[in-house]
Amino acid sequence: MSIDQQRPTPSAQISRNAVVPDDIKADIEQFGIDGFTGPIKLYEPEEAAALIREIRINNQDSSRALYKNSVNYDRHFDIPELSRHITHPTIVKYLTAILGPDVLNWRTEWFPKFPGAKATEWHQVRDYSYANGKPQLLPTESEWNAYIDITVWTTFTPATKDTACMKFVRGSQRDWIFDEHKATQAGRSTDYDVAHADTGFFGYDFADFKIDPNWQPRPEDVVELEMKPGEAVIFTASCVHGSTPNNTERETRFAIASRYVPTHVRVYPDQDSFSAHGATFDLAEYGSVLVAGENRYDHNRIRTENSHGTPFGRPAS
Repeated sequence: MSIDQQRPTPSAQISRNAVVPDDIKADIEQFGIDGFTGPIKLYEPEEAAALIREIRINNQDSSRALYKNSVNYDRHFDIPELSRHITHPTIVKYLTAILGPDVLNWRTEWFPKFPGAKATEWHQVRDYSYANGKPQLLPTESEWNAYIDITVWTTFTPATKDTACMKFVRGSQRDWIFDEHKATQAGRSTDYDVAHADTGFFGYDFADFKIDPNWQPRPEDVVELEMKPGEAVIFTASCVHGSTPNNTERETRFAIASRYVPTHVRVYPDQDSFSAHGATFDLAEYGSVLVAGENRYDHNRIRTENSHGTPFGRPAS
């Protein structure tokens, strides 16, 4: 598939098969305009605090983690709280209203922002090929102007302008600002060290992917989205996004990004490993998780249980 075919267009649309409940219709309409919607309440603040305590405790034990060389990728397979989180009924309600009835979870990522951490720079992705030049997602039934990948970013601690809240460029999903297929070696070193990285995108200098090196967002389009513990923002990765820095001395912001696609999308097509942020991950035990509807395709391996043998939540029908 050529880069031109992958280019987002102004006609990006919600799935024709999506059913939008009345109580979130305004949110979904705003998502179609802005490329994101939120904050959306998933947990009470005290519930979020209890969850993050358990998640942090379980994060220390990686014996059943899918990848032995990473503590922040796909921990929904071995941390029970995250196994349940990815099928949260409110998340599923929003996903099916955007992507249609049949939805897979294909990745989770653990995003702590430690005191003094710099801002995450502006970035925009479509198929996650920036890491090694290989698309990690390929649609089989929709054109590239349909939403094929949705991120649900949930914070379990306060996310303020001082503690690295998310920020977005409203409506930027309709513009092609960053070309993740550009030939650049920025941040692809295998000796990347997160503790000493000097870039704001986890070892990548994403500014190298700008189509116009002088591009800057209009200030009136920038939204810095402050959120309470237990709240989520839902966005398409083709909407330009980043985060503010963590300017505090003692507060760490903890958030989880869970990523979803319609079942027709091929995940890690023709790959037995993937590379990202300075490491390579073996996909031998990997599988996507069906969180809603049915899987009518045979091009993705499906995992029905986590690493403890516990079934993932019952898919919505």
